[in-house]
Amino acid sequence: MSDNTLTIGQLARRTGVTVRTLRYYDKIDLLKPTDYKEGGHRLYSQKDLLRLQQIQSLKFIGFSLKEIVDVLDSHDIEGQQLIDSITFKKRELMAELEKIQQTIDQLDHMQTIISGYGKIDVTLFCFMIHSILFEEENLHEQSKVKDSIHNFRSTERAQLDKEYFSLFMDLKKLVANGVNPKSDEALAFIKQLAALSDKTLSMLGAEQIHLANQLDEPNILHPFTEEERAFLERAYADMSKDV
Repeated sequence: MSDNTLTIGQLARRTGVTVRTLRYYDKIDLLKPTDYKEGGHRLYSQKDLLRLQQIQSLKFIGFSLKEIVDVLDSHDIEGQQLIDSITFKKRELMAELEKIQQTIDQLDHMQTIISGYGKIDVTLFCFMIHSILFEEENLHEQSKVKDSIHNFRSTERAQLDKEYFSLFMDLKKLVANGVNPKSDEALAFIKQLAALSDKTLSMLGAEQIHLANQLDEPNILHPFTEEERAFLERAYADMSKDV
C-alpha cells in the first residue's frame, strides 16, 4: 500500500464526507476506489482525493450527482451552465435566508411578549407560538406590510400582543385565586379586556377582518381551561348588565 493511499475512513475525515456517502459514490460509479486491500476495504489514491474535491465543488453550486458524473467524464463544462447553476443556488440560499430571518423575527416577538415574567403558563405560551406561526403562514402577504397589524416586526403589534399576554396571565391568576366573576376585581379585568378587543378591531380594516374569517383552519389551541372560559362568560355577562 502506497504511503499516499487513504482508507475510506481517512478520506472521510480529511474531506468531511461521511463513510456512508463514499460507499454510495462507489456504488453509483461516481468515485471508485483505486484499489482494495485484504477483506475488501477500499483504498483511495491522491487522484481519487482530487476527484472527490471536484465532486464537492460542483455539489456546492447545486449540481446533481448525475450532472457531476457527466461533467467530470467530459472534463469541460459550458460557462453558461455554471452561471445558471450558481444563480439557482443563490436563489435557494436567499429563500433559506429569508426563512431564517422570519424565524428570528418570530423569536424576537415572543421574547418581547414574555419578558419580565418569572413563571409563565405553558398552555398560554404554546398558544402564543402557534398563533404567531399560524397567522404568518395564512396571512403571509399582510405580515409583510409595514403598518399591518399582522406584521410581527412592528412595535405596535409587539405592544398589542404583550397587553393580551399580560391580561391572559391575569385571568389565570384570578381564576386560580378563586375570584368571583361578579366582583369589582373581575369587572375591572373584563373592562380592560373589552377595551383591548375594541382597540384591536379598530386597527383591523374590514378587508382584514373578512380575510381572517375566511381561513380554512382555525387555531385549534386554546389558552384557557374550561373554568377560565366560564369565568370570562360570567364576567362578560355581568358587565353587559351594567351597560
